[in-house]
Amino acid sequence: MFFKNKKYCHDCNLKLSKTNLQFQNFGNVSTRINDKFFTIKPSGVNLNQTNYKDYPIVSVIDGKIVSGKLKPSVDTPIHQQIYKQFRKIGGIVHTHSHYATVWAQANKSVPILGTTHADYWVSNVPITRKLKENEIQKKYEENIGKTIIEFFKKNKTNPILCPGILAANHGPFAFGENSKKALLNAERIEYVSLLAFETLLLNSKSEISKTLVKKHYFRKNGKKPYYGQRIYEQ
Repeated sequence: MFFKNKKYCHDCNLKLSKTNLQFQNFGNVSTRINDKFFTIKPSGVNLNQTNYKDYPIVSVIDGKIVSGKLKPSVDTPIHQQIYKQFRKIGGIVHTHSHYATVWAQANKSVPILGTTHADYWVSNVPITRKLKENEIQKKYEENIGKTIIEFFKKNKTNPILCPGILAANHGPFAFGENSKKALLNAERIEYVSLLAFETLLLNSKSEISKTLVKKHYFRKNGKKPYYGQRIYEQ
């Protein structure tokens, strides 16, 4: 059942495991199958010894396991909440990459200081609010997902246009139209987190103009981007 989607998800998880984004076995990739189902990395497995056919299939609607021999990641409720709320998200990547996690643990958004950052975000890489005590005690993972949704709704932000966020005290979550694009966005979060950290060590007052931010963001992400090989009629 959905073997093609499982294989794709497994390959993305394998790719993540070979990057510097993953610490030991921390981190996971999920793949939306359709509006009803998604698949996700099984919990605590050795990916090199895991048969992708055993990957779990999970309901987008209620988070229940539909099929698969293996137990899904403990972070599955986070992914489920995001897929349920945002239909255009096709892939989610969660890591504990070094510098992005530093910013998350400091409870600070990653400030936009240069054009590298502006190529992918039009503002800071945002951070969620801290969880309340009762939110930690009950439905912990689900509540992380809800704080991510809460941020995007409160700030009227499209997660496709803001392809990653930090969960307070936890780590980064990256999104994309598919899992491969989400993985690229996870790499971008880590890189701009490193750049911001080291930039502020050199100049704590560093900043970038809004005009320059918009120029870089929209030349790549606007309605008529001129970065790359896409050609539009004038």
